[in-house]
Amino acid sequence: MEKLKSRLDAFSDGVMAVIITIMVLDIAPVLHDSWAHYLAMGQHIGIYMITFVFVFNMWYQHSTAYAEIETMTYQILIWEVVFLAVLSLMPLFTDMMAENTTRVTVMLYGVTQAVISFLFRGLAKSIVHLQFTTKAEMQQVYQKIYGNANRWLDGLSLVAIIVGYFLPQVALFFYLAYPIMSFFLNADARQQMYDAEALPAEQQKDLAELPASAYVDWRKIADQLYDQRAAATGQGSTPATSRTEQGSPRWSEWLNRSLDPRYQKAVKAKFQNATPEQRQQMAAWFAQQRRGRSNRRHDEQ
Repeated sequence: MEKLKSRLDAFSDGVMAVIITIMVLDIAPVLHDSWAHYLAMGQHIGIYMITFVFVFNMWYQHSTAYAEIETMTYQILIWEVVFLAVLSLMPLFTDMMAENTTRVTVMLYGVTQAVISFLFRGLAKSIVHLQFTTKAEMQQVYQKIYGNANRWLDGLSLVAIIVGYFLPQVALFFYLAYPIMSFFLNADARQQMYDAEALPAEQQKDLAELPASAYVDWRKIADQLYDQRAAATGQGSTPATSRTEQGSPRWSEWLNRSLDPRYQKAVKAKFQNATPEQRQQMAAWFAQQRRGRSNRRHDEQ
């Protein structure tokens, strides 16, 4: 099954690449100069970009999910085939919406997006349940795939289908904004979970149980501990920390983060090479967070 998993992953990448290519071929060139023709082509290109960004975001989530497993099951295979079958319909509904932008075509496009998202959730669930057994581990992987803002974005996508019935043009803007917002709003949460993998197993569990807002505080304390060690050895602060101290947005820090595997190894080494004092400080921070959650639950009761 290991070889089949690799081949299926490559096949999925190829299908998504073909989907994007087919949509480009559907854009008719302007053969006679006129503002009406150029505006029509511009509208078609704009609608193509909506589907391009959506398919790209699905590819990103798909790649993140498949990176968590080395093998697969027939359940994953079935979910994958159905997911790709519906996803391959996107060029058809994109072309329909570009050629005839009505409430019917806009709503059909939105329904297709919603079905694809539902099928991918089934695929992701099968992948996660194959590799992981505890709730904390599953939560970490779901965090990587979807981030923090996915649920309310899915709710808004359903609202957009209803809006498409009354205001089709307004729904088009949301269909474009949805995958962009999903990618950027969730990107920092995903990266934080990748960084958290370098923690000891018990601290990974503690981190997974924290509310989403606490990830920011954890990142700060982790950077502070590393800066203390860097200052003591004369290495200085990391570029990411320097940008944070200058007040740069967190998403800007993420955009400048290297995808080189050596960077990921450096992040992991940061925690693995921590001094006993630093490990104790991190453990004390997690203990404080647990006490805080316990006190809040006690007050609510």
